[in-house]
Formats: sequence, C-alpha cells, structure tokens
Amino acid sequence: MIGMNQQNMNGINKYILLKNIIINEPISRIELSHLTGLSKMTVTGLIKEYMDAGIVQECGMADSTGGRRRTYLQVAPESLLTLGIHVGRDNLNVGIINLKGQIIQSESMELSAMENNDIFLKGLFLLCDRLMQTRYREKVWGIGISCAGPLLVKDGVILNPPDFNNIRNLPIVSCLEERYDLPAYLQNDICVAALAEVYFGNRNQYDDFIYVGISAGIGGGVIMNGKLYTGFSGLAGIMGHTIVEKDGILCECGQRGCLEMYSSTRAVVKWARENGAGKDLTWMELLVRASSGDEVCMKAVERMTGYLEVAFANMANAYDTQCFIIGGDLHIYQEKIVKRLEEKLRSKSFSWGQERNIHVESSSFIGSASFIGTVALVLENNSEV
Repeated sequence: MIGMNQQNMNGINKYILLKNIIINEPISRIELSHLTGLSKMTVTGLIKEYMDAGIVQECGMADSTGGRRRTYLQVAPESLLTLGIHVGRDNLNVGIINLKGQIIQSESMELSAMENNDIFLKGLFLLCDRLMQTRYREKVWGIGISCAGPLLVKDGVILNPPDFNNIRNLPIVSCLEERYDLPAYLQNDICVAALAEVYFGNRNQYDDFIYVGISAGIGGGVIMNGKLYTGFSGLAGIMGHTIVEKDGILCECGQRGCLEMYSSTRAVVKWARENGAGKDLTWMELLVRASSGDEVCMKAVERMTGYLEVAFANMANAYDTQCFIIGGDLHIYQEKIVKRLEEKLRSKSFSWGQERNIHVESSSFIGSASFIGTVALVLENNSEV
C-alpha cells in the first residue's frame, strides 16, 4: 500500500489476527498463520502483544499427533467492551457487549414520545450514563451505533429516517464522542446485522453473502471477502429500493415499484386489508391466518414472496454472491420463505442457477443482530488495540 508505514501495517495485521481469533476460536498460532498468510514469526510476536495486554489468552492444547502439541488461543471476552447502541423505529437499546457478542448489561426505552433531537439525546445519555457508571467503564474502548437509514455514515449523522419520531439531521457520533471521550462509529442497521453474522453467526463458511432484513422496511448488507462492502456512496445493498414493478406503486423515496412497497411487512398487511382481510389486521395475525389456510392472507404472503424472488435474482446477478441470509420479522413463515427463495435461485429458470449453487439461509439471530453487531462495527474501525 502506498504510504503505509510499519506502525500502520502492524495495526492492520493485529486487527486481522484478532478478527480471525474471534471468528474461529479456539485456534492455534500455526492455524492463524495459514488463515491470514502472515509469517509464523509475525503471528507469534503480535499474539504476545495481545497476551501481554490481556486481550488474548491460551485455552488448552491440541491432541498430540507425534510432534509438538499446538496451544489454542481465544479472546478474553471482557478485555475490550463496546457501548452498543441500536436506534430502532420503536425502541432505543443501549448495552455493554463483550468480544464474543454477549450482552453483559443493557437498558432500553420507547421512542414514541421523542419530539425532537434534544429530547432524544437526553434519553440516550440517560441510558448510556447508567452503563458507563458501572465497573465496565474502564474496559469500554469504543461506541457502535446502528440505525435505519438514510444516514451520512462518514459524518456520523442520522438524517431523516421515516417514522422516526422527529429525529432529524442528528450528529450522533460527535455528540457521543464529546460526552464520553471514546471513538464512535455509525452504520446502517442492516449492515451491522451483516457484520454480526460474520463475527458471531453460524455462517463462517461464506466469505461473500448478502444479509436481508425484512420488516417494516427492507434492507441489505453486502459482505465481500469477509468484509462489509458499502460502495462509493455507502448505499450498496439498498434492496428495499430496487425496482420490482415497472411504473408500480409510488414509494416515499420518489421511485415507483420499489420492493418495499410490495414485500415489507407494512406493505403486505396493507394489501391484505385492502383485499378483504379486515382493517385491523396486524402482521402477526396475517401470518397465523395464512398458516391456517386463510385465502387472502395466503395470497398476501405468496405475492410478497414472488416480488422477493425478483429482487433476490437481481441481487444475485449484480453481486454474484454465495448466499443470502434472511433476518427480520418473518417469524413462523421464515423457513418456508427461505426454502422458496432457495428453490427459485437454484432452478433452471434462473440463469446459470445450477453452476452458481446459491444458498438461502435464516439468520443466526432472532431480533438482536443489529445490536450485537455494534461490537463488530467497532472492531472493523478502531485500530487502537
């Protein structure tokens, strides 16, 4: 790399090692050398630095195969802690999360009463202060924030997400850094969920995948070569606003025919209500009635899945990914929709489907990926280890 000095390279190599220990532990030094391409001497030296700092520890030995037995390594979970913040449409969650993605302590509040940025910040600081006044404070090394878009990620600003209780143009990163004197990082909640799958999920066999969150909105997080890919403007993987119906329903983004207008939970409920399912129908009621054979609700889910098939095929062609991982609010219909989408992407009707062998799987997490993933967000950005 042009202009890369030894100290910067050392920091990058340390991060690569720490990431691989978290993902693959327990793991030996020689295995780390093979995985990362770093020399045995470099691995040994950097691991010693981590062990001296109490961040990595030895955790047993491999069975003997006739030669020298390998010593396994793992992270010391509470050596580096993250102040994780997830700003949802309905709730604000704040927690202390360790290097294994375990939530040690958390606080939350409803967002329905937030009238402006100032009131939101008072509530946020109240929750954060409670956690930062505990014994965990001295081990917190960074703040990770996940939030629905649109965001100005590089500037650390929440712009104007829909249905967000009047939170507008909020420089949340600078506010938190000033108050707690810690580095803070902001990212789209679906991208953070994708990072959670990389670090803490059960999908380590995939270096390239797209995480799709289906709820009141639809988002995508693109992982390439094990790292989050956000594109030139930070908007890669915006699945909800891919066009699935030419000249279709007008979306609040200004386009017509966006996937969100057909396959988000909100859109599916709206269609079912308009087609005779009852004006008070909820998403959970729709799923229960569909699973019981209700004709309108079954058609609503079928219509939803059909449009998802179009969007997934388009994304598969665009990114040539190994796998789609689906999270969000599909609940009892999750596995059925996962199976249907995988069958579509592997069918002969999908161009080159047999050669690609694309997988579709359920998320490793239920509802917490965008919160737990804030640890990975800090790890990806904070080189001060």
